[in-house]
Amino acid sequence: MTTPVVLVPGAPVLVPELAGAAAVDVGEGVSAATELLVSAARDATTVTVLGVDPAGRTVGDARASLVRWGARVVVGRCGAPVAADGDVPDAALIAWWFLDRAGIDLPRRFVPVDGNPPAADAGALLVVVADGPASLTPRAPVPEDPRGVALDADLASWLRDGGALPDPGPGVAGEIGWWSWPAWRALAGVVGNAPAAGAVSFAPFGVGYHAARWPGSSSGGAP
Repeated sequence: MTTPVVLVPGAPVLVPELAGAAAVDVGEGVSAATELLVSAARDATTVTVLGVDPAGRTVGDARASLVRWGARVVVGRCGAPVAADGDVPDAALIAWWFLDRAGIDLPRRFVPVDGNPPAADAGALLVVVADGPASLTPRAPVPEDPRGVALDADLASWLRDGGALPDPGPGVAGEIGWWSWPAWRALAGVVGNAPAAGAVSFAPFGVGYHAARWPGSSSGGAP
């Protein structure tokens, strides 16, 4: 691992204009994730965002909005080409929003997960967009499932302590609402067994949200 890596959650409800009164429940976690980005980006010259996109789209520097979720919040760097709202993947939109919030005005691109760790340019910051299981409480998007509860706790421990990524496989992942499972696997392919230098986990709505940072070095990475 030669480039700094940051994990950010990818839920639209993290955006205050979309969360409404519930914004107070995620504000502290969002602020912590933003600070992790700020710290990791200090020496970066570009940003590569990695996330799940069923359409498999790669998107370059672009400006768009969150109107698909009901808020005309503009995201993306000033001066970047304007993209149609439907042309930018969900994970890219949330990553753009986090980068803007962190004041990171660097050229950025989105690369969909394809099963292999992405090739990062020299000087790039890698941002991975991924959530934990969506089955942590009875009112979660997926009915409460003890496998999801246990996995989310294991993911938080993995971020803190390193080691092998907890991975129940794609079948269980689908059953417990771990829809960003491929992005977590890609993240593990980049950071290997290394623990994060800083991490935060929170789950106010029955979905696991996690943020973490790994500093770039010449000795880390996947085995």
